[in-house]
Amino acid sequence: MKALAVVFVSFVSFSVTGCVGVIAVPPLSNKPVSGKVIPRRDATFIKPGTTTRAEVIRSLGTGYRDSIRVAAIAYPWELPGGKWVSWGMIFVPIANWSSGDASSGDFARWRALFVDFDARGVVTRKEFVRLKPKLTLDEQLEAWAGWVPRNTPPVILP
Repeated sequence: MKALAVVFVSFVSFSVTGCVGVIAVPPLSNKPVSGKVIPRRDATFIKPGTTTRAEVIRSLGTGYRDSIRVAAIAYPWELPGGKWVSWGMIFVPIANWSSGDASSGDFARWRALFVDFDARGVVTRKEFVRLKPKLTLDEQLEAWAGWVPRNTPPVILP
């Protein structure tokens, strides 16, 4: 439905202005580009206060990212989001001159399951998240877990 709306808006904008267009094509597959998709039903066994880190890893596998700053892990995956194409055209009839430009690319759906642990290795919370493409997985996991970077002076060696 969303793809149909994008195509409709693109068609109307092109029809009205005659010079701009954007087309988004939905993904042709839900096969992950990277990682392993973890459905919500597969993580229902994770109960804060009772499930341990060892049980999580035993059940979900070793395809996780471990943080060095906080007691949390992330199980990330990336699904194809589709492709987009845009173009623009300008035409000046007096000068009999025209110019155009086109670009295209892919977009993806980057997701993860974040699991936070206490000092004993027991789950304190879990959450399925949509990851932001401009931040690293580590930055997002550590921010989610509550880690705040401290400004420390550089160490100068003699």
